[in-house]
Amino acid sequence: MRGMLLMCLAMLGAGVTAAATEGVSEMAIQLFGQERAEKRVATGAVFIDGLYVKGPYSISREGNVILVNGRIASRFKVESESARQAAEKAAADAAAAKEDPAAMGGDDVVSDEDGASVGSDPTPTLDDAPAAAGNAGEKRPSAIEERLAKRGQGGGIAARLAAQQRAKNLGAQSAKGSFNTEPTGDPEALFEEADYTYTPPSRPEPKAVPYVRPGAQKTMTQRLADAKEAVAKQEAKRVAQDETPAADEGDEIATESFDDLTEAEIDAYTKRFAKRRADLEKILENDCLLLLSSQTSGAQYKNRSVMWRFVLQLDKLCAAPTAAKLIAQWRTTLPAAYLQRIFDNRTANGEAMKTLILRVRREAKALQERSRNRI
Repeated sequence: MRGMLLMCLAMLGAGVTAAATEGVSEMAIQLFGQERAEKRVATGAVFIDGLYVKGPYSISREGNVILVNGRIASRFKVESESARQAAEKAAADAAAAKEDPAAMGGDDVVSDEDGASVGSDPTPTLDDAPAAAGNAGEKRPSAIEERLAKRGQGGGIAARLAAQQRAKNLGAQSAKGSFNTEPTGDPEALFEEADYTYTPPSRPEPKAVPYVRPGAQKTMTQRLADAKEAVAKQEAKRVAQDETPAADEGDEIATESFDDLTEAEIDAYTKRFAKRRADLEKILENDCLLLLSSQTSGAQYKNRSVMWRFVLQLDKLCAAPTAAKLIAQWRTTLPAAYLQRIFDNRTANGEAMKTLILRVRREAKALQERSRNRI
């Protein structure tokens, strides 16, 4: 009886340990384990899906999900290598099937396997060649000789070879020449007998026209007008970009498939998840700005100076009716789509960030005092 009671208590304890937070897979916890937060971090600023999370922060992990203060902050994609290769092969087969006529069906297909189409034209047949006319013993010119005769180069192969030999001999005789072949006593005879006749060109050369850039041909007034027009176009384009926030640039939504996972893959995933949890904890200890997404594993962080500037400017920028000012000010530093999410949660963020703003102002003022005293 006592043994049965201990066994029930052990099973109950195991069930409590494996209990998953809402939104976390129990299978992921059994495969990759759990990590509880060993400390609470009082520095840094965390945004999850554009919503500010008040500190201090405790970062834990359950399976493939990282939680900040018990809230899902990051989710990793889990997929076995074999499943990934099978998915890639299925996608490649589907793409190939779109171009395969066999995939469309029909009567003009040999089979769904090779996808070869039956040709509509029958196989051509050749008739028997007609009998040769004339006497059998008479020698007829070949096809090559007939073709050459049509071009005016008839005479047979022997005649052509003889003509080529005559041209070759004539070229050799012409190469020898007869100019100054005999030695003379006059050393300047070569120059006296040289031909210095000037042969004018068939048509006169055109006069050189210097190249002038099109812009240099305009007057100063026209140049100033063009410059003002270009500046106005750039300003209009910038305003249009500010008023239209960019599309969501987040990572692909994480999917979970625990089938066919090997022991090596489970171990590699576990190490990767544990390292990410430790890295996020270290980032917050350095008083950084941390942006997370509950549906992906994407994470972006900025150092303390950027975090201070962002926190102190956020309240004023979010007072505008649209997110155009916020995006225009910070789009080179933070993703525009995430800035839009922060703006959408401006009411809740403003209430939750009051303590953070006071801390940042106090620490920034103390830093300025220390810098002034060192000088």
